[in-house]
Amino acid sequence: MAAQELTAEVRTEKGTRPMRRLRATGKIPAVLYSGGKEGTAIVIEGRVMTKILTSGSHVVTIKLGGQDKQALIKDVQYDALGEQILHADFNELKAGQKVRVNIPVGVKGIPKGHADGGVLIHVLHQVVVECLPTAIPEKFVLDVEPLAMGQALHVSDLKLPEGVTALSKGTEVIAACTEPRKEEVAATPAEGALLEPEVIAEKKEEPAEGAAAGDEKKPAGGEKKAEAKKPEAKK
Repeated sequence: MAAQELTAEVRTEKGTRPMRRLRATGKIPAVLYSGGKEGTAIVIEGRVMTKILTSGSHVVTIKLGGQDKQALIKDVQYDALGEQILHADFNELKAGQKVRVNIPVGVKGIPKGHADGGVLIHVLHQVVVECLPTAIPEKFVLDVEPLAMGQALHVSDLKLPEGVTALSKGTEVIAACTEPRKEEVAATPAEGALLEPEVIAEKKEEPAEGAAAGDEKKPAGGEKKAEAKKPEAKK
């Protein structure tokens, strides 16, 4: 993917208030790092940066002070809602320098194991690769249709373009066709088990319910004994 251009200016102001005023004009504070040196504070256009991120680009050409600097997007900070970009960091790249980036991994199709009751589980959504900035893939898409019940696709199954090396372990599972979880089936008995103590414990100790039955009045013999003492009129 070709690097997109981003015009930048050196930033002299620092602090919370100046940065708020800067963002209010549609611009974003950023820092350009180079070779382990102290970063250069810069200002970039927020609208352009948003467009670059939306396109999935990882590398940009920063036009700064009459020079073009190829840089990797290192980090982007957003507001609490995840909508507005607050700050960005870039790492300047040298000619021929390889970069390490996270590439999205998607899946397509319905596994043949679905006919046997199988469920598709997408486990890994991105992989780490190393390559030249000009060879960074936009994304990977795996076809899951061949998957039978109990089968899986791994990082090693990815078809990598020439010059691209996967740094994620080849044994990592990307997607699998498995049996559906039995938690939902077990949920009903579990609920019944919770109801049993209520039925047994409460209904056994409810005298009102027992009083309605003739057998339940017999244990109240204490009351009859108390009445039996009334014949003390034998005096």
